Amino acid sequence: MWINLVLASALMQPPSTGTANLSTKVVDAIDQNYLFADTASWQRLRADLVRDPNPTVSSMDQQLARLGDGDLRIVTSEQMNAMQAETAGSERGIGLVDFAVTIDPATGEAKIVTPLVTSPAFKAGLRPGDVIVSINGRATRGLIHEDVMAMLRGNSGKVDLTIRRDKREISVQVAKQTWTEKAVESRTFVADKQPLGYIGVLLFTSDSGKQVRQAVNALEAHGIEKCIVDLRNNPGGYLDAMAVAGSAFTNHTLGWKVRRDGTKEPIHASDTPFKAMQLVVLINEGTASAAEILAAGLHDTTGARLIGAKTYGRGQIQTYVALNENAGIVIPAASAESAKSVRFNKGSGLTPDFAVSSRVEDEAKGSAYQRAIALLTHP
Repeated sequence: MWINLVLASALMQPPSTGTANLSTKVVDAIDQNYLFADTASWQRLRADLVRDPNPTVSSMDQQLARLGDGDLRIVTSEQMNAMQAETAGSERGIGLVDFAVTIDPATGEAKIVTPLVTSPAFKAGLRPGDVIVSINGRATRGLIHEDVMAMLRGNSGKVDLTIRRDKREISVQVAKQTWTEKAVESRTFVADKQPLGYIGVLLFTSDSGKQVRQAVNALEAHGIEKCIVDLRNNPGGYLDAMAVAGSAFTNHTLGWKVRRDGTKEPIHASDTPFKAMQLVVLINEGTASAAEILAAGLHDTTGARLIGAKTYGRGQIQTYVALNENAGIVIPAASAESAKSVRFNKGSGLTPDFAVSSRVEDEAKGSAYQRAIALLTHP
């Protein structure tokens, strides 16, 4: 399952059948699944969609944009393939993957959740929360998400961005190129004569959970009992993979999926944990979605302390409903709650136990990374 993007086999729904037109299929899918289907704004838009005599994928997506919910959108089969390729790691372009870019409901402009660490976008200086004012001279205000991503994707050429940060606009040029980076990095090191472990998760690909468990197993083989889990600039990904990663440290429920009607489903993996470790978790403004659930879950179930900055606040779980052979709709279908029933959504992120500078490039100077070491070696 994806959180913040798509999909679990349990939530994926097959193409609609019968003679219903596109607008009817879209309305039915939203009525049945949308977390906010009871709102007045959806009911008003619903009436307009039902009356549309000649709906197209493009026109329907433009209509849905009126709700100001960047996570509710229609995608073509080509766009879905691109999303899956990004998360699999085969196509990451400049490092702004699909679920790391959203449309800001306040301005209608594209906004960066986070660039992937070590990506061309990250190296060019892009940061979590940056607003993309324009791409190659074209304003993003009023564009749908898929139009923005079409201009950002690709592994050749360059993209010229105008970025707004702290009310100041800056120009940034980023080279589109093929780049590779492991989704999970791990190592051992010694600090104050104590052996420590480090596990960094770039994003949750389908294999990330298994890789985290393998990393924990390797740390255990080296006698490591204290570990830093680095989730900074992790935009999320597959929820199932996150749950498997969490199971390396705890067999408790990591959090909850909460439906529109209030029903809850636990988020956990059934595997027995390799090792009960003393943990600290690094978070920042680019920690989002599945990464936020893992951070909260480890905090609530293992006592791990959170170090860094308040997270992005994007705790929604999406479902994907196929409309026909060529298109489907991504729908926010549930909210995410921590194990202790704390929600982190609509910009209300997790608050760290210790607030310190959390920018990844500050690591050598100390900040969050050095504070984590200090907490593990001198608890």
